[in-house]
Amino acid sequence: MITPGTADELLELLRAIMRANRTARLGPESEDMPGWKFAVLGLLAREGEQRLGQVAAHLEVDPSVASRQVAMLEQLGFVTRRPDPADRRAQLLAISPAGLAARDGYLAMRAQWVAEALRSWDDAEVAHLVTRLKQLVGDLHCAIAAHQRPAVRVPS
Repeated sequence: MITPGTADELLELLRAIMRANRTARLGPESEDMPGWKFAVLGLLAREGEQRLGQVAAHLEVDPSVASRQVAMLEQLGFVTRRPDPADRRAQLLAISPAGLAARDGYLAMRAQWVAEALRSWDDAEVAHLVTRLKQLVGDLHCAIAAHQRPAVRVPS
């Protein structure tokens, strides 16, 4: 079991990593791909076509916010819409080839940035770090789930 001091040090390090990630997303090289654009495009690239409500729920934003964001991406040609065959009143959103290219370019830029930052590391060291960070994330999710209280249901 780790000591409270070590736990505090780890939490401070995780905060520093999050700040570094936020700084990288806000840097001058990423002005064309703010976090919300990358989040929407990444979701559509990973999960395929989605209704607007699903996009909003996944991003944990109000549907009106997601609607504005998707409209901007649609104007840029990064997102397409088509009627949902299951419900013609609804629309399905998909990433376009231009959106995929923009997302891939942004991913390549970030990968290059990480490679430059870790140029003195060898591949085995980075692979070990990735393995341990995955384990950390999994363990943290388990610990959080174990401490969450179940939602209280009010009888109808």
